[in-house]
Amino acid sequence: MENRNKFWKGVLVGALVTAFAGLIVVGMSAGIFLIGRSVMSRQPQGQTAQGGEEADINWSQVSSKAQLIQAYIEKYFLFDEDVENVEEYIYKGLMAGLGDDYSTYYTAEEFQDLMEETSGEYCGIGAMVSKNMTTGVISIVKVFKNTPAEEAGLMAGDVFYQIDDLEVTGDMDLDILVSQHVKGEEGTTVHLKMYRPGIDDYIEVDVERRQVEVQTVEYEMKDENLGYVSVSQFEEATTQQFTQAIEDLESQGMEGLIIDLRGNPGGVLDTAVDMLDYMLPDDLTEYSGNGKTLLVSTADRNGEGDSYYCDDGHSLDIPVVILVDGNSASASEVFSGAMKDYGRAALVGTTTFGKGIVQTVFSLNDGSAIKLTTAHYYSPSGFDLHGIGIQPDVEIAYQVPEIAEASNGADPSGSAEASDSAEDSGDTDDNQLVKAKEVLQEMIGENSDGADSGSGEETSPNEVRNENVDDGAKNAA
Repeated sequence: MENRNKFWKGVLVGALVTAFAGLIVVGMSAGIFLIGRSVMSRQPQGQTAQGGEEADINWSQVSSKAQLIQAYIEKYFLFDEDVENVEEYIYKGLMAGLGDDYSTYYTAEEFQDLMEETSGEYCGIGAMVSKNMTTGVISIVKVFKNTPAEEAGLMAGDVFYQIDDLEVTGDMDLDILVSQHVKGEEGTTVHLKMYRPGIDDYIEVDVERRQVEVQTVEYEMKDENLGYVSVSQFEEATTQQFTQAIEDLESQGMEGLIIDLRGNPGGVLDTAVDMLDYMLPDDLTEYSGNGKTLLVSTADRNGEGDSYYCDDGHSLDIPVVILVDGNSASASEVFSGAMKDYGRAALVGTTTFGKGIVQTVFSLNDGSAIKLTTAHYYSPSGFDLHGIGIQPDVEIAYQVPEIAEASNGADPSGSAEASDSAEDSGDTDDNQLVKAKEVLQEMIGENSDGADSGSGEETSPNEVRNENVDDGAKNAA
């Protein structure tokens, strides 16, 4: 118990240090490890330019002051100076000074590590890792099937305490921690000490790294007529995997669909748009004046941006339930927000993450890179979910099973009572999924009686807003 108290005290101290160490803290990743593409992450909306009213940085003064500081270092600093490291932290400090936790500078080595993630295949343990920006706690939000992490018994909700000899603290950059310490050469072993909230104790495991190819879409038929599709992230290959899953379930007689986006940190905006295009009719004109179905719109600092519409001629006209939680972010919210706005799905779970920001990575000529927030995005109805999230139609927090292992991808912090009924015995440990099935069965019954195949809810889209949402970033390990 004493060790646990020390651990959580350490977490609190780490959070406080993170809050005030402005020039040292490196901006966190959007939880998406897709570099070189536009991605979305949560942060305060970028400041609007004021037409020259803001003073420019006095670079002459900065250079003069930096040289003065360097002179003191050379004369009085006790230890040897790592000049290259000092220079890199000047750039890191420049980005940190923007006051945006998601605008980041990457050294050439850091950027190369991040760029090694290609085609969803990498050498690691096979888990999605999240950082809570408020507390600094880094934890697992999903363990992928048939991976070293699953074989080692790691679970969603496990908190990183130590990786080999490295103690994990709140001021560490998630992307760098994962790429340089969790991932590694195939066949090597990483020793993890994790805090497991479910047992209020620590566990220690040795996990052998190996090549991991993440299948972003998993699916099955439940209760004979209910299709279930879990989407772990929005990669470029996800659209094809998603459509193939839907088509296979339709061939099995699917009457209703559950789309599980819990723990999904988002990813490529175009993928979310393509999946929505597949799901929705092309001619929903409620939020557009051009006869097309508006899916999402963006706006940069000048108020300019893009609007995305349906145009593939395909739609899925069956009842749909989407499972969401506090780790459903970014592209997950684009998808959920559009489906909710058009009344084409009922959302079940807890309030989503609340990322309404588009980011872009710019590579520099020396191999380094910066990531900048470049735009804001809005749901079809114009709803600004940034810092708020999307309220589900049916709110139910996830309850960690007392005996069985927690379900991957679900929020392990909930406290709602689990339902006692579920036809699939393997689902009884997941109270949110049980509720989603109940809601979907009701919608199927209403649909068969001639009711509309939308959400079946009277609440207006995004009518209720919840300010108390989790904040974090994610990466695959």
